[in-house]
Amino acid sequence: MSFYPPSNHYTLMSAFSLAMICFTLPSFADEEASWLDAITLSGYTKLKISSPNHAPTSVNLDDLSLFVSGKFNRWFNPFLEVEAYNIPLWEEGHGAQFNSAQLIVERMYNDIEITENNTLRTGKFLAPTNHWNIIHAAPLVWTTNRPLTSSYSRANYITGASIRHDFDVLTGHALEVYVQPVEDFNHKPTTEHERHYLTVAGARWITHEDLDYYFAVSVQDAEVEHNVEHRDSVSIDGNWQHKWFELESEFVFTHVSTNQFHYHNQDWGGYVQMAVPLVEHFNLITRYEHFEFANQSAAANTALGGVVYRPVPSLSFKVEWQQTQGSVFNNQTGLYSSIAVLF
Repeated sequence: MSFYPPSNHYTLMSAFSLAMICFTLPSFADEEASWLDAITLSGYTKLKISSPNHAPTSVNLDDLSLFVSGKFNRWFNPFLEVEAYNIPLWEEGHGAQFNSAQLIVERMYNDIEITENNTLRTGKFLAPTNHWNIIHAAPLVWTTNRPLTSSYSRANYITGASIRHDFDVLTGHALEVYVQPVEDFNHKPTTEHERHYLTVAGARWITHEDLDYYFAVSVQDAEVEHNVEHRDSVSIDGNWQHKWFELESEFVFTHVSTNQFHYHNQDWGGYVQMAVPLVEHFNLITRYEHFEFANQSAAANTALGGVVYRPVPSLSFKVEWQQTQGSVFNNQTGLYSSIAVLF
């Protein structure tokens, strides 16, 4: 069995150092309470079964993430997520696998509460481009496969700093601004992400976010690593939760400037997704997405239908059929299912 370590030699050392800091700095904690009370351990895992058309059926341990976080005071609130991903367990025609795995530091940052309404975050963290990217853990989303609109054309991770200002905590009205001045830290290979980014800057304005609905507008400016390519994106995303259904949607437009051959000057697309509760924790999920690529002549039109059994918020069983016409490079037609648990 071979495990492929991160390309950055300092990755595991940095992760280990942050974890040790969390457990060895009681001086940062409230003197009246044990510093161990400020430490939280959690994580999630996702087992995925894929049966795409014209390809063998496979079973993968798609994600195995461990979170270590600390809430000490306004200055020191570290968070670390280490993830093993894309671990093959079985493949049709080849039998049991478990012969490789990928390991990465998914997130590693510290939050400083500058004031009651302003928070500074530094390190590696998820880009606040949309709601899906922020809550991306498998047990918390409705489908096994992620819509292209939510991830394809922008940087999903930031190595740098962000500041969030909360205008109104009760309504969720807030503004987040972030910047990445250097290349990605410990990024996943391009087999997992379409491209790596050298510099990124962006912002997200959340007009409202509570249990009933949310709505936000995002912008991002990014320079692609190892290519003469610049990407400027704007998007809107929202969610409305009613007694009888949950409706979610996002639309994105990304202007692409490059010296490489492209069929179009932009990526653009959007999706609409609906979740309808049935009986005994069963939910019916439907989604339609249209997405056009700058570097492909054909667009992708994807219709998805499935059922999710979620007996508790931290556990979900998903089965879905995905039908894609046009470009099938990313979301192939087929049957997909997964089991995801948050612990």
